[in-house]
Amino acid sequence: MSAAGEGAGVQVILLDSRERVLLQLRDDVAGIAYPGTWCLPGGHLEHGEDPAAAAVRELYEEMSLDIAPWALHHVVSARRGYGLEHTFWTHLDVDAARLPLTEGQAVRFHTLQEVRRTRLGYEDNTVLEEFFARRGRA
Repeated sequence: MSAAGEGAGVQVILLDSRERVLLQLRDDVAGIAYPGTWCLPGGHLEHGEDPAAAAVRELYEEMSLDIAPWALHHVVSARRGYGLEHTFWTHLDVDAARLPLTEGQAVRFHTLQEVRRTRLGYEDNTVLEEFFARRGRA
């Protein structure tokens, strides 16, 4: 996978040992996409940046997670309604309540059933359904 152009983004599916996914509650402020909604963590690629490097950077900037690029598994790069999105996943067992956030209101692990009852931002419901279907959990 090569570096993406302008308008591309990354998102990371962080799964704990119970197969719950970490979601981030976005800030509830005007001027951002999907304010006050739960979403997968991620962000925009900087010019010339490799998608995996961008995912590592975003996780560190937003919640001080230090994930090695080799620990990220590429899921899909797809054109979504909002642009090109590179999706990765990795395992992560942490106490979400102790993560120091610099962006967003909160992070919390959610079961697949909780995800299905929640309208997520962007197209994250679809992304997660497809991801779990590939893992045989749909």
